Amino acid sequence: MTSTSTSRGLHSRINRLVILLLKIFIIGCLLLTLAAEMLSSGTGYRPPMVSWMAWVQFANSVFVIGVYIWYRPGRKRWIAAASIASLAVTGFDVVYDQGVRGVGTAELLALGLLMLFSVRHWDAPPGRWVAFANGAAVLVIGYRLFDDDLESAMIGGEVLIVMAMTTMIGFGAYLRGLDRLRRETQEEVRQAERLELAREMHDFVAHHVTGMVVLAQAAQVTDTDPKQAFADIEEAGLAALTSMRRMVKMLRNDDGGAGVNPLGDLAQIEDLVDRFNREGTDTTCFISPELAGNAVAPEIAATAHRIVREALTNVRKHARGATRVRVVVAAASGNGLEVSVRDDGRAARGRLADSGAGMGLLGLGERIEAVGGRLRAQARPEGGWETAAWLPRETTVPG
Repeated sequence: MTSTSTSRGLHSRINRLVILLLKIFIIGCLLLTLAAEMLSSGTGYRPPMVSWMAWVQFANSVFVIGVYIWYRPGRKRWIAAASIASLAVTGFDVVYDQGVRGVGTAELLALGLLMLFSVRHWDAPPGRWVAFANGAAVLVIGYRLFDDDLESAMIGGEVLIVMAMTTMIGFGAYLRGLDRLRRETQEEVRQAERLELAREMHDFVAHHVTGMVVLAQAAQVTDTDPKQAFADIEEAGLAALTSMRRMVKMLRNDDGGAGVNPLGDLAQIEDLVDRFNREGTDTTCFISPELAGNAVAPEIAATAHRIVREALTNVRKHARGATRVRVVVAAASGNGLEVSVRDDGRAARGRLADSGAGMGLLGLGERIEAVGGRLRAQARPEGGWETAAWLPRETTVPG
């Protein structure tokens, strides 16, 4: 339990709203700057709007700002197009200098913002050269903005541009490092879980194969109908194939197998609750008698065990002041079962609450979906937290 669902949803909406308002503010500043550039004039200078070259620069500035507005990861080619277009327009200004101040301040700011994206997505198509083209466009655009008759102004302006560009490069590299760390962490978690899943596959398949051997041995020493014996053996074999195919699929799927832990069963859930109860929290457990024996497939029992363990761990880490915890594993509609863990605590704040980063529930949800179940984790109206899941009692043979 990392936070209540209500507060998490509210924080997410606030963050999206803040980002949206910030982007609207930036776009508004860029457009106002562009309009001011076209209309303003200094002593001895005509306004840029009287020059056809200024209108070309105006159109290119609008294009670059548009690329910033609609940029999304995977659209890095548009950054390349904006950078090349800016370089071309600056080259035209050198060739067709009409004696008026150039237009490019808003374009420079937009190119600087695009520099952040080109560095953050350094290896994305069409390649790293996009960042260098972007940087070149930023550096040479100063020719349009500063009077080449004043060497000090030209040098000072270029120094400021270089400093601003360096800042954007550093920020983009920082975000790229965060992205890489996130990917590496997820890959390490998945690799460890796939290794655990390989051990589970051995346990599950061994369970079913042992059942087939027992059925075959029983058929040899009893008067069991041969057709019935073969039918029982076939059913056990299909169950073994179901386990093996599902787990092999998870092992081969880069996004699968998350949240898998070593084998557990319904009987071990009571042991988990007893250990948790000894730590000082009033914890009770109810397991429906009709789920005993072989009523639940081993994969499903292991998943139920994992749900309870993850939920109790989250209670210990994140539920402040929890005095009661109720664990229920009961039969449910649709030939299924429902596992629920409810507490009366409050969401903790600070380092301990943030340490899980939500990865436990994320992996648990993937594990439950892999066996055909559904997870529900949310705050309770009367207070506390509920982690509940519906699971099928049996699994179907993959097609």
